[in-house]
Amino acid sequence: MSETKKYLLLSIKLILIISIINGISNHLWHLVSTNIFLLILVFAPQVVKKYEIKIPSEFEWIILAFSIITIFLGKAGGIITPIIFGVAIAIIGFMVLSMLYSSHQIKKNYLLITIFSFTFAVSLGFIIEIAKYYLKLILNQPLSSDLYTYSMQTMSFVIIGAFISSVIGYIYMKYHLRIIGNIVTKITEKNPVLFDKSEEIKKEILTLIKRGENENLEFKSTLRTNLYTNEIDRKIEYSVLKTIAAFMNSQGGTLIIGTSDSGEIMGIEKDKFQNKDAYSLHLTNILKTKIGKKFFSLISFKFSEIENKTLLIINCEKSDTPVFIKSPIDEEEFYIRTGPSSVQIKGSELIDYINKNFKKK
Repeated sequence: MSETKKYLLLSIKLILIISIINGISNHLWHLVSTNIFLLILVFAPQVVKKYEIKIPSEFEWIILAFSIITIFLGKAGGIITPIIFGVAIAIIGFMVLSMLYSSHQIKKNYLLITIFSFTFAVSLGFIIEIAKYYLKLILNQPLSSDLYTYSMQTMSFVIIGAFISSVIGYIYMKYHLRIIGNIVTKITEKNPVLFDKSEEIKKEILTLIKRGENENLEFKSTLRTNLYTNEIDRKIEYSVLKTIAAFMNSQGGTLIIGTSDSGEIMGIEKDKFQNKDAYSLHLTNILKTKIGKKFFSLISFKFSEIENKTLLIINCEKSDTPVFIKSPIDEEEFYIRTGPSSVQIKGSELIDYINKNFKKK
């Protein structure tokens, strides 16, 4: 660990402790509970050494900024503190569920993640209010009618904070805000013991491959390389994009690149990219150019190592609006899945399909 990181962690711990003391002295229990939770999170790498938990520096800087702000804003009393509590806890809940989704390579349910982050914060807020009530009973402190009013007001502000945080989380998932996404990615990458389910993922992929191609599954040997000429072929690249668009115009599906039509695992090495980042960047660029950035939220892809070869798994969700793809001559084309094939439709057939299968806005 670098000296800078050591001083950063020490600063975070000291400021969190100061903020907790400040919260107790001002009876800001939601602030106290939030900071205790963050303090436990910061100490976790030293306490649970078995799993070698690592926290990315971006998250540490966010904790530091949050703890400093709460020392000064916490004194504003009953409004700012519970709102901050709701925002912070909902974001934590959102990140936890996002990491679980990303580690299992399962399709993200945006509504479920949003509801979970909201209810996580609200539930914890109610637990604190109930704990305060029973603590007063145990200590034989007087219980006035004002306590009920104060608790309801506090929870209203917690709900506002949780709602704000949930909206932020939903916007991130829809429009891929890099700040949150980078933190989630780095936490999962830095803690493979906690989040890596590679063996389970391999089994799932192999099971998919054994099933063979169908309406929701297709294999491609490469993204852009013609295996007969061993040269880059834009027709093959366009074929990949047609499949992705067809999945989104139908019921969704999975495209596995690096596998032959017969299910033989070949790997993506023939595409001759320098590394996975270059591969991802190229795929993102052609999706943006040929299909459109607004459909990015429906497409997710990951690399997986199987039999010492790398596969690219692309998951596509069904779109609520028609997805057109720009052809090599810059004309818009429309594809759907018919069995294991992507088929173009146009004219009156296209109009009928759109009217029957897409939500009218």
